Amino acid sequence: MKLFVVVGLQRTGTTLLASMLGRHPEINMLFESVTKDSLKLIGKKWNGNKLLAYRQIRYSSRSSKFGHLINRIANLDFKKHNKHHLIRPFPTSVMSIEDYKSQGAYFITIERDKSSSISSMMKRAGQTKSQAEKEFDSGMKIINKLKKEKTFSLTFKDLLENTEDRLKEICNFLELDYTSKMLEGPKFNFVYPQESIDKTKI
Repeated sequence: MKLFVVVGLQRTGTTLLASMLGRHPEINMLFESVTKDSLKLIGKKWNGNKLLAYRQIRYSSRSSKFGHLINRIANLDFKKHNKHHLIRPFPTSVMSIEDYKSQGAYFITIERDKSSSISSMMKRAGQTKSQAEKEFDSGMKIINKLKKEKTFSLTFKDLLENTEDRLKEICNFLELDYTSKMLEGPKFNFVYPQESIDKTKI
């Protein structure tokens, strides 16, 4: 069994990419598992996980009971009862990037331009501009550091415009044969199901 992690910020195409990778017959794909489940799956060549930089996973630090408590306190809203954490002072993943590296994990990073990312984070995640900017900048520090490792990197724009080419390159990175079934990913995206890729988001 081999292991890889898709790392990106929220609203940058991580879910779309993960849904397409999950259609490959040799990949067990997890969606934002903050436990060690990715180490326990069997039956396929690759176990994959998709995590959000800074919001869920950090380079060295891990989740803790103290961090979980602080995350909840920092997001208390007695008026709106918002279940979505607008800010995450501490990571939620029990494994850091360094922990995944110690397991021999490969990494796939996906990015989106700052302006579009922040606009989408404000609109869809309900963050203020300052909250979105802080999360974006903090997350990109992690991604840029990670890109110096054994990493395949792409942009959200490139994934939308050159989907099949990028998927073929990722398969080559993972030493897998490409299958057109991966293009069916948007149909199996349980968060944002679509018949095909929405290129209007470019």
